[in-house]
Amino acid sequence: MRKTAPIARFALTFALTAAAVVAPVALAGCDGSSSGGDSTPAAEEQQAEQAEEAAPQESEYVVSIDGSTVTTDYQGAPAIIVDYTFTNNSDDATSFAVACSQKAFQNGVQLETAIVSEDLGNGYMAEIKPGATTTARMAYSLTDQSDVTVEVEKLISLDDTVLAEATFSVA
Repeated sequence: MRKTAPIARFALTFALTAAAVVAPVALAGCDGSSSGGDSTPAAEEQQAEQAEEAAPQESEYVVSIDGSTVTTDYQGAPAIIVDYTFTNNSDDATSFAVACSQKAFQNGVQLETAIVSEDLGNGYMAEIKPGATTTARMAYSLTDQSDVTVEVEKLISLDDTVLAEATFSVA
């Protein structure tokens, strides 16, 4: 996994944003006359950059939280298994475990992961290539019978954008 990719994308986005802000200010002193409707190469390039910025960016990772099952951990304490679907849209092979941070909360407090007897499969740790999708399952120890809120974010990000969120009843 390239560690410089998020920084490079940030630098490119910053440069394009700066160009979009500075260009109109620089052009403000122009006389506004037109040369018969023909656009200059610089103006066409600026329009293309602005169109690229306005286009929605596809996320590197797409995650859905598909459901949950209440169970018990290896000691018989209550636990919940959460099912995820993870799609890798990045340029590099990665796993759900490396790409995303998954957290479950009860009463606003993060739950600890649980060890359960059910087979959770390999989807959490399996490395998948760009464009591939896998399913993953994670188990969390329950503290009481209140609802569980699950959130997934990119593990390394300049913002805290939530990729997926769901709330499950355990009662």
